[in-house]
Amino acid sequence: MTKEQFEEGLAYAEENFLNDQAAHLKVDKALIRQKFDLTNKRILDFGCGMGGMSLWYATNWLCEVHGLDIDNHHIKIANQIKAKHLVDNVIFEVRNILEKPLAEKYDYVFLNDVAEHIPLNILKEILAQLGNSLTKGGQIFVTYPPWKSPYASHVTHAVGIPWCQYLPDGILLKMIEKNNMVLVGDEESDLIEAYKGLNHLTHEKLIKAVNGSGLSPVYRKSHCLLNKVKPLKEINFNFFPLGFLVTKEFLLLQKN
Repeated sequence: MTKEQFEEGLAYAEENFLNDQAAHLKVDKALIRQKFDLTNKRILDFGCGMGGMSLWYATNWLCEVHGLDIDNHHIKIANQIKAKHLVDNVIFEVRNILEKPLAEKYDYVFLNDVAEHIPLNILKEILAQLGNSLTKGGQIFVTYPPWKSPYASHVTHAVGIPWCQYLPDGILLKMIEKNNMVLVGDEESDLIEAYKGLNHLTHEKLIKAVNGSGLSPVYRKSHCLLNKVKPLKEINFNFFPLGFLVTKEFLLLQKN
């Protein structure tokens, strides 16, 4: 990781941490404030990335936060921001829980924009282990852009075309290569790797991964572009054809 990449990662993660209006986390943060009181709770931020949300939990509630990620670069940046802002109720760790299973118990587990990056067969294993790591009454909150989303490809900002995941792969990969960017990560180092690593997640695929995990869905919210219109704010537009306007799915799971 170059100095420039490190500084870019710091700026990105700090923005996610400090700014409640950060574009791709604005709805997430508002919904989490509405649904949860994390005071005195033990939190696992699974796939915490560069730690922006972990630090946000830790500084908005009196809680204990454990941030896990498999990417060394991400955790290095997360620890840098933690030190800069003197946040002492969060611990970051590089860890693959399939190789080093969790012994800890958590009241809440959050997967913010990470489930879509995990192969579906592995996601099923991970959800089962995370379910076993919950305290009684514990819950898991999963947020992700569904595959029908205009931004689900994670490369819309580079190629300039929403819903570009529906282009033939050969054409889209050439467009990504032409506009490729280096990413701050040792697991996904550029946009091509990031796109190829997506599992095309949908609500139906996620529910299939949940089945047999000892978890049950208790709440679903589909955030659609139409929800920006105040009278339509609370409506779930997750049906054809308006499902193509859903930008983020939220699913709350509870231990059986």
